[in-house]
Amino acid sequence: MIGDSAQRVRRRAAPRRRFAARTLAALVAGILLVSGVFASTVAVMTGSAVPSAVGSLDSRGATRGAGDLAPAVRPTLAARSGHLTAQRVAVAEDLLGRQAAAIRSGDRRAYLATVDPRARAFAATAARTFDNLQRMRVRQVHFGTPVVDTRGFAPARRAALGPSAWVASAELSFRLAAGDTQPWRTTLRMVFVDRDGASYLAGDREGQGPDTSLPLWLTERIDVVHGEHSMVAGSAGRDELRRFARTADLAVRRVSEVWGRRWDQYVVVLVPPSQTQMERLIGVDSHTQTAVAAVTTSVGRPDPALASHIVVNPHTFDQIGSLGRLVVLTHEATHVASHATVSGMPVWLSEGFADYVGFHRSGLPSAVIAHEFLRDVHRRGAPDALPSGAEFDPRARALDEAYESAWTACRYVAYHWDQATLLRFYVAMDGARTKADQERVYRRVLGTSSDRFVQGWRAYVREHSDDD
Repeated sequence: MIGDSAQRVRRRAAPRRRFAARTLAALVAGILLVSGVFASTVAVMTGSAVPSAVGSLDSRGATRGAGDLAPAVRPTLAARSGHLTAQRVAVAEDLLGRQAAAIRSGDRRAYLATVDPRARAFAATAARTFDNLQRMRVRQVHFGTPVVDTRGFAPARRAALGPSAWVASAELSFRLAAGDTQPWRTTLRMVFVDRDGASYLAGDREGQGPDTSLPLWLTERIDVVHGEHSMVAGSAGRDELRRFARTADLAVRRVSEVWGRRWDQYVVVLVPPSQTQMERLIGVDSHTQTAVAAVTTSVGRPDPALASHIVVNPHTFDQIGSLGRLVVLTHEATHVASHATVSGMPVWLSEGFADYVGFHRSGLPSAVIAHEFLRDVHRRGAPDALPSGAEFDPRARALDEAYESAWTACRYVAYHWDQATLLRFYVAMDGARTKADQERVYRRVLGTSSDRFVQGWRAYVREHSDDD
């Protein structure tokens, strides 16, 4: 039993879905395309083995002496003849192939054997990345074809890495062992170096600044909790992550009660350590998400319509109470189930429907759920129109009122028609491509026009404002 049902629930839930679509578009635009790069056979020269950075890390990632432990896997020998770009592609493919195999088999030693023995800081980062991926239980791990970057390093960076260093971009792809059926993809900018005839990795995000959108498993040490219908990953303690998983599992079940079971019925919840990290993770400007408790994002997905990542803003999420947290996660899970990150439907319908599902069977009256909006209606009368997309911007002054008015519109459909009709209306609007298509949906599903719908909604909220 949730103990704070009487409190004022402030949703401050997901920003409009177009943020996710724009973020993915920016990500896709930044991926380097392979153009005319063909790998050739490389003559591997015999040479002396150089101790790997695996020897400087214990099982917890702590440093040890460089000579305490011999590498488990013989390092790749640098190619010394043939076309330079083709040589480098072949070297990168070999090293990254070994990394992918090590992740798949859970062989931490083999993974770290690919790391530059002089790159102590990166060795610790690489160990953290490997451990994070193991906790996530990733499968089907592979790297795409490396794309060699011909740009040079800044002088200070070149001096630190040495004359043999070069960069290549490669896309890392993997899936989770269970639940989430879609691939995760991240493009990494890898640094490669030669040490006494052997090649190693010395970095995985070269030239990517602090504002670059990067996945949580790459930037933080994370713990992972696997629920029945969820995976929760973050930097919080395991007890807190377990609470997230219990709430997420309940949210998924609540969504299925309304939406049905024809979806994955699984969500991934990411809990970054701060709002700043949350904003970086979803690829938006700093200090723009203060009013947002969580977002649903397509970042890192090959298909923006198949998002299942819910990213929590810890700054706001902790302030909304246990019922508020359940409502928010149910709201976001509705976006996941209905593929709402990309859609041409009105934003009020996307967000209002997610709130309708979020508050379904919550036991809260309209006067609590839509408190501020109904108060405004009581004082100044019903608005002339449904909220526009701009009113759902996380920085909008009347953000709560926008969500609340959208909820009343969806509640009006369920009240005046029924819940099944609301679902048909939502699905039909999701398929509408033009304003004319949307107008046809009003007539076909609701038997009315958009103008008459707004008139009916205005009368509905005026009536309920008298109860506020």
